[in-house]
Amino acid sequence: MPHQQDGTAHGLLLVEDTPSLQMLYATVLRKAGYKPMLAASGAEALTKFAEHRPRVVLLDLMLPDADGLMVMREILELQPETRIIVITANGSVNNAIEATREGAHDFLVKPLGDIRMIGAVASAFAELREDVSLTIDEASRSDALDRAFMGRSVAMQEVHSRIAAVAASTAPVFILGESGTGKELCARAVHLKSARAAQRFVTLNCSATDPERLEIELFGQSPPKSGRGQAQSQVRAGAVAQADGGTLFVQNIQDMSPDLQGAFLRFLQRSSFTPVGDTRQIKVDVRLICTASRDPTEDMRAGRLREDLYYRLFVIPITMPPLRARGTDIHLLAQHYLAQIAAEENKQFCRFSPDVLDLFLNLPWQGNVRELINVLRHAVILHEGEIVTREMLPPGLSDARKLATNAGHSPTNAVFEGLTMAQIEERVITAAIARHDGSVPRAARELDIAPSTIYRKREQWDKS
Repeated sequence: MPHQQDGTAHGLLLVEDTPSLQMLYATVLRKAGYKPMLAASGAEALTKFAEHRPRVVLLDLMLPDADGLMVMREILELQPETRIIVITANGSVNNAIEATREGAHDFLVKPLGDIRMIGAVASAFAELREDVSLTIDEASRSDALDRAFMGRSVAMQEVHSRIAAVAASTAPVFILGESGTGKELCARAVHLKSARAAQRFVTLNCSATDPERLEIELFGQSPPKSGRGQAQSQVRAGAVAQADGGTLFVQNIQDMSPDLQGAFLRFLQRSSFTPVGDTRQIKVDVRLICTASRDPTEDMRAGRLREDLYYRLFVIPITMPPLRARGTDIHLLAQHYLAQIAAEENKQFCRFSPDVLDLFLNLPWQGNVRELINVLRHAVILHEGEIVTREMLPPGLSDARKLATNAGHSPTNAVFEGLTMAQIEERVITAAIARHDGSVPRAARELDIAPSTIYRKREQWDKS
């Protein structure tokens, strides 16, 4: 059962104007261990949010006194880290898609299924717990990261040595590796071992941000002046300003437009930037760490990444090894995450049967550490006991092992042989959504693409 929430700093707000539905949703949430605050209008929602600052909001987009999107925008303006799950009618899915583009964590379509709703709420709180675990204080942040970034393999020892060597420098770092290998953890490790550890670590994923808003998210925005001028507090700070004195972690920089790549290069050359709608040059001190879901050298050769920006960024590369190349590190990581997930779900699991440990060593782990976590979460949520056995694992893992054996640990070719690129793409995205219990935003994060991209592709598949 989820950890109970106190209805304040880490609470849950349910915004639904239909009394019968509000009562139904609240009952389901309470049975799952949550204590939701209730609101029946946009005005009441904003009042309660301003007073209690809940961290997760279930928000119906059709309210009697306000546009649900406007309510969402005001909530995110007050507290950007809020996880908002929007609720929409079946005929208004486009509104929910627009909400995800503007920052919603997930969306639900009426009629709501109990499992789907609880899963979305649990996912939101799980992400918040991960964020909090890395922002409490310097000592606890380092301890939490060291546990998640553990490894005795030669490959990981090389990574740790490289991090120690570059942490004190101010030169840009470019982290390479397959999806799910822990590139963000590597970036946090560089930050926490540097002299900037007490300052902010700010992330910006270019592929998960609306391209039309990416410049604002990066450099901030000054609203139009009114009256005799504008106060400095009115300027919306972008990622660069937020990271002043600390570290800026930019993911998938090749997804910036060519013009924005040019502006970003000028920022790197001058250590200053101009907010959108302003003329002032603002000086900052920022350590830059980048990563990409594709080979940056290939992106540069293909023209997706400016050559001058590539050479400015690709100074110190660090490559995260795939999980299948880390030997018995898999057992260390599995034990760490099993303890963590069991605590979250209030279960008793504490170890693995020998045949499970043997299987883990022989799987291809195409999704790397992220896939391992999903496998463990599946076992813990759906079963009881102290020992994770083979029967508790998701179906298909043994098939993956056979494919890996037959194809030299590259099962992808066997699975996708004879399919077009479009068919492969559909299968990969559909499988990712299934692994995350139908959550498109979570699947998008696994695949390092924008949720809006998945929604657009699903619309195309439905029409074909």
